[in-house]
Amino acid sequence: MRLDFYLRKGDTPPNMANKLLSITVRGNHHKWSFNFYTDPQHIQEWREDGLEIDEIMNTIPVWVADRGWTRAWCFVQDLFHFRNPFNA
Repeated sequence: MRLDFYLRKGDTPPNMANKLLSITVRGNHHKWSFNFYTDPQHIQEWREDGLEIDEIMNTIPVWVADRGWTRAWCFVQDLFHFRNPFNA
């Protein structure tokens, strides 16, 4: 499963109050995961209703993972987003 997310042309960029979330939908034979930006105020309600919601903390391009640079990429990304990279 790819963990990267890209805005398509015409998409509006998220504001600072929104979080990047992943919602997982399970069917009879497969499961799908969709990434989206939303206001986090509804997360608890969705979880109580049985939806699997995860917050995405880092996005990692495939080429970074292929080269084994995932830890360094996440460290720099955490610094850029003003998160403590030492809180693993």
